[in-house]
Amino acid sequence: MRSIFLALTLGSTLVASNAAVRAQSTAATTVPGGAPIGHLQPRAQQFVSQSAAEQAEQQKMSSFDAKQQKMDEELDKRLNICRGC
Repeated sequence: MRSIFLALTLGSTLVASNAAVRAQSTAATTVPGGAPIGHLQPRAQQFVSQSAAEQAEQQKMSSFDAKQQKMDEELDKRLNICRGC
């Protein structure tokens, strides 16, 4: 009888300690919102509209688009596709 009681006590102790270890490892990899670290959804407050960095990026994109459009127009002029007209 004592051996059964001792085995049950020892088993429940092991299960409880295993659960505590899992809880600690999970708590270390989450943020207060419950998302894993590195997977937090961005918030609108984190972005500044019309910032200097945003304007510089938009300017780079605009100049790239203008260059691409010019190259496309030049290619269209050079292509002479006969469609049997």
